[in-house]
Amino acid sequence: MPLKFDLHVHTCYSGDSSITLEDLIVQIKAKGLNGVAVTDHDTVKGAVKAVKAIEAINGGNKSGRLMVIPGVEVSTKQGHILGINVKTPIKPGLGVGETVERIHDAGGIAIAAHPQAFFKKGVGLNKKIISYGLDAIEVINSLALPFGFSRDKCRNFARECNLPQTAGSDSHIPEAIGLAYTVISGCDESIDGIVESIRRGLTEPLGKGIPMSLRLRHFLRIF
Repeated sequence: MPLKFDLHVHTCYSGDSSITLEDLIVQIKAKGLNGVAVTDHDTVKGAVKAVKAIEAINGGNKSGRLMVIPGVEVSTKQGHILGINVKTPIKPGLGVGETVERIHDAGGIAIAAHPQAFFKKGVGLNKKIISYGLDAIEVINSLALPFGFSRDKCRNFARECNLPQTAGSDSHIPEAIGLAYTVISGCDESIDGIVESIRRGLTEPLGKGIPMSLRLRHFLRIF
């Protein structure tokens, strides 16, 4: 059965997010998600704590359990990169190529976060980024502006370059979790299986932009 994951969620460990670990668990259940990837800005502390919290809730249950994939949103010289299935810190401020290499060395996959959006630091959409060894493109990001333009540009680029496509809410407030999500096929309920399916492109990005009322709340969190 396909799994439904929001692959871009920030917790209070990002500094600009109000989402607690308790909020995270409540929203995974409320939004009908199988799980999320916790991708705080330049830190894995929240991700590691979230994984432990979910493991404690699940106990020995292997069926229908909630899942958290540890990750990080790394600030590189050229823009932000998501490291999915990463538990070790990745140094910010490096070039994209070296960042991707370090993510791979840590056992993760590297995804270009919101590569084509105003007011957000993405790597942009040009053929040069293919040489960096990226594993996927974040096609749908709920915070991207303008939303439809960003989605369509990213989708067309990913298709043209035959790169896997993902979606995530980029949520910094609880209510935004699950607004965008990735449907992942061809895998069991294991992080390794999910990551491999993403790498193979067995994904379908779905979702919508964050409503203006929630967007204002998000920006008030930052400023």
